[in-house]
Formats: sequence, C-alpha cells, structure tokens
Amino acid sequence: MNSKLNIINSTLLFPVSDLTWDQFIYPRGSKSEKTINAYVEALEIGAQFPPIKIQRVFNYADGDQTTEATIIIDGIHRWFAFKEKGTKEIAAVEWKDKPLDYEKNKVALLLESAECNVKHGDRLSPGDKKRVARDIASTDSECTWTEEALAEKLGVIRQTVNTWISDIRALQKASRNTDILRLSRLGWPQEKISETVGINQQRVSQITNNANFGNIGNLLAQGRDMEYIARHYNMDLALVWALRLEEKTDQEKFKELG
Repeated sequence: MNSKLNIINSTLLFPVSDLTWDQFIYPRGSKSEKTINAYVEALEIGAQFPPIKIQRVFNYADGDQTTEATIIIDGIHRWFAFKEKGTKEIAAVEWKDKPLDYEKNKVALLLESAECNVKHGDRLSPGDKKRVARDIASTDSECTWTEEALAEKLGVIRQTVNTWISDIRALQKASRNTDILRLSRLGWPQEKISETVGINQQRVSQITNNANFGNIGNLLAQGRDMEYIARHYNMDLALVWALRLEEKTDQEKFKELG
C-alpha cells in the first residue's frame, strides 16, 4: 500500500494508479461510458467532485497469491474520469480506518458499495439490486444477511427482497435440513450437529422434532407424490425415499418402487 499520501482534514489525496476496481463488489452490471465522458468534460472546465470512498484490504487475490490492495467502494466513474484526464491524484475518504480481511468482508464491502449507489450518482437499477441480493444470498448459506438487512441496504421493501431470493433460501433450507436429519438418524448428538451445520442447538431440535415421518404414508394416501412430500418437509427426494423404505421388508420395498 502507498504510504505517501497527502492528507487534508480527513480526506486523502490518493494516487489514482494505486487504486483497484474490484468488480465483485461493484454493484452495477457495467460501468457507464456516458457518465465517464460527462465527468471528463466537467473536469476540463474546473468542476470539483466529492471524494471517492476507498478501503484498504489484505488477503486480496492476485493470481495464485494474495496481496494488499486499496479498492474503490464508491466513485468508479469519477476514478475512470480522473484516469482518462491524466490526473495523478484523487480525493478519497476511507470507509474503515484500518485494513480489512478481504475474504471475510466481501459481502459487507459489496453492500456498502450498493448502499452508496442507492443514494447518489448513477442510481442502481432494480435489476442491479436484484443481482446483488441474489449474489449475496447464493454465498450466504447460513443466512447471515436477513431479508430486512438486505432491503435496508438496497433501498427496497423486505417483500421485494423475498421475491428475489426466496428460491435460493428454499434450496439452502432444504439442503441444511437434509444434512441435519441425516446426521440425527446416524445418532449424532444435537450439540455436535449444531456445531457442524452452523445453527443453534434449539433450531436443530425444532427441525428434528418437527419431522413427523409417520405422516408420509398419510400424505401418500391423500394423493400426494414423493416430490410434494420432499418439498413439504424441506428435504431432498433421496432422503424422503430412504425414510419411506427403511421400515419395510424387501418385498414391500419392491412394491413401493414399482
């Protein structure tokens, strides 16, 4: 990281060439050349822009190695305009005043960038917001980021986020519940299951106690198929079949399987 910075109050004059555009935390589908050109023209007539927002990070992937970097959280179009104009330094403010572990803070960095772009500049489109929400949900198997938290950051209502990510959360829940039920039936104690899947023991207990497998036969008698039952219990189809067949004789299993 560059230590030769000019500091004016809390604003840094940071070397343009030392900054990194991280496309994972960039909340838009692409940068806008129209906006960049407009900013270049504004610079040529002496316009003053607000500082961009940056963050120093470590554990940042660079090929097969990790390194330190200073990434841009907000102000990509301003940065590109300064580069095109040939300006060597750009005014910047730091988000956090100490370096962050990039891998541990990727989602937080993305959400901070998204929140900035909800409030000013080229506003995020609904499509951009949806993509951010789905990207985060897909990598957040433990559901650390609630729908309420994502909605607040993205400037939408909770129901909108639910519409965007409900399919992802349903699959994650089904996979997690399947793992819990399998481990439970293997005789694992709930405390160990809790540590393994990353949710509290009380929730593990609720999942195992609510799985009333005796109702599988009742649901089949009502005309429900095994795919419906798997969805009903938030389990994968293979586990539902295993539970359905485990108490049956070989002859009964052949009959069930047709």
